[in-house]
This record gives sequence, structure tokens and C-alpha cells, in this order.
Amino acid sequence: MTVAPRIAGMHAMRMSGHLPRHRNSPHVTLAPPVEDRVDTEKSPAAARKDDIPAGYRWYETMLVIQPRLSEMEKDIQLGYFEKILGKGKAINVMKLDRGKHPLSYPMNKHFEAYYVLYSFASPPNVPIMIQDWNNNPGVDSEGQFLRVINTRLPEDAIPPSAQVKDEDGSNSDSLWDL
Repeated sequence: MTVAPRIAGMHAMRMSGHLPRHRNSPHVTLAPPVEDRVDTEKSPAAARKDDIPAGYRWYETMLVIQPRLSEMEKDIQLGYFEKILGKGKAINVMKLDRGKHPLSYPMNKHFEAYYVLYSFASPPNVPIMIQDWNNNPGVDSEGQFLRVINTRLPEDAIPPSAQVKDEDGSNSDSLWDL
């Protein structure tokens, strides 16, 4: 009769929180959850969260553009993307043009591409607008963008800043100095 002690042991483990309960069972916690408290007066993330309106979130979009375009043609294509940000009422838009770099794998038979990173705050409908534009870019932009990657920054992430302090204390305009 080893079944009874085993069941009693499992019940004790379940009550101590070491064993998950059945999915239909109510979850009972005996200890209050641990909360990490952040001093909002000293946190730069908390200060910047107040800079954007309610309902806005921080996003980053990486555009990978074909390498055969000239600088002027590339700027025209980026202008189409910036129009979408303008229609969506994006604020604090920062653009980082990384230039032409080799790809880690070929995309559409291209071995290098232009990389452009946009960081911005916007309402939640702007990523949907970006995805719709990526699916149907129009006649002028058809096939010009190899990849369009849009991500939402986590709530606790520090939004990008245009002025970053270097190790020597001087200001830098590059986001890549972080």
C-alpha cells in the first residue's frame, strides 16, 4: 500500500506550490507575490514614459532595402514609410540609417542591403498600417524592401534617446552607442 503515502505527499507538494494544480482547479497562493518597486523619480524609463500620450507605445521598425537603389531613390522609398508614420500620428520618430552592409544570407539574390532603423511612439494601430503597407506597397515600392520588421518595445524598456552620453561624458547622436 504505497499509494496512500504517495498521494498524501503529492497533496502536500501541491499545497506548498511546488506542483501545478489541475487546469480546472482554482489557483490558491499562500504567500503574497513579490513586487519589485522602482523609484520613478530616479528611473529614466519612468520619466520618458510620461513624455508620450496615453495609449501610445514605443516601436522599432527595421527596413532592409535593396542595394541597387541610389541614395535619392532610397530616400524616396523611405519617404513612403514616413508618410505612414505621419498618417498614424507617430511621435518622437528617430531614424538611424546604417548604410549598406552584407547580409548573413541572400535575400532575393542580393548579398548586401541598406539597413534603416526607425524608433517611434505611436498608437497601437500604426503597426497594422505598416503591415498593410508592407503587403501592398504600391507600384513605386514593389520589391524595393527586402524585409520590414516591426517590434514593440517592452513596457519596462528604456525608449531610445537621440542624445546618448558616451563613456567620456560627451553627447552622441547615434543609437548604436548604447
